[in-house]
Formats: sequence, structure tokens, C-alpha cells
Amino acid sequence: MKSLGIKLKEIENKINLEKSKKIKRDKRIDQREKKIHLKYIKAWNSGVLNNKTFINNLNMICNKFKKIDSKNNYSWMFYAADISSRERVKDKVAFYFNYGHIDLQLSLSGLYSRVSLDGVQDYKIEQLKEAKQEYLNLILETFKSQNEYLNQ
Repeated sequence: MKSLGIKLKEIENKINLEKSKKIKRDKRIDQREKKIHLKYIKAWNSGVLNNKTFINNLNMICNKFKKIDSKNNYSWMFYAADISSRERVKDKVAFYFNYGHIDLQLSLSGLYSRVSLDGVQDYKIEQLKEAKQEYLNLILETFKSQNEYLNQ
């Protein structure tokens, strides 16, 4: 009977050791991802959220669209789209048309983090400037095609 108690204690110790290792490993991974995400978030904040030129461009486009077509509603906004993310960041900018929207979103997933243009094209964070330019071009093209369609 004594050997049964010893075997149970060994099993318990082994399971506790594995749990402890898993907790430490998960904590290390979380810290590493957080550090990586911080780099992406800083680039996103400076390149998009706090970029006065980008914001002014969106405002200028929105105001011009409203002037050209006052019947429809045009607007844009920043918001936190991924509420499951540990980091609290406004990770999406969306431009709304009367018939839908176009978005640019920061997707955080460790080393594979990216900026996604309308869920169709992905860019590395180093290509943020190019992604923003494509985003603005896509807004203009969408407006142009919607108005061509409506005016037929």
C-alpha cells in the first residue's frame, strides 16, 4: 500500500511540474508577443491614428464627397474592431459610403502581424505608407464607380 501512495505522489509531482512549465512558457510567449505587438501598435498610432496628414486627407475626401453628392451620407471613423485582442488599440479605420464601407485594419498576430486593406490585400507594417495610399485610392475609385453606376 505504501508504494501506491508513493506512485500517486510521483504522478502528482510530475503533473504539477508540467503545469508549472506550461504557465512559465505561456508567460514568456505572451511577453514576447506583447513586445512585438507594441512595435506594430506604435507604428500604427504614429502612421494612422495620430497622423494629421492622413486624418486631414480623410476629412478632405469626406467633405468633397458630401459637396458632390449631398443626398448620400459619407463618414469615417477609427474604432477597436478586434475586441478579443489583449492590447486595447483602435485597430481599424473605416470610410462609410451609402452602399458599404472600406477599411484599413491592423491585425495583431505576433511576428505575422499585418495591415489589411479591406480584407483583400495585406501589407507588412513597414509598408504602412503604401497601404494608406492604396486605401485612399480605393476610397476614390469606389466613390467614382458608385456615382457612375447611379448616373447611368
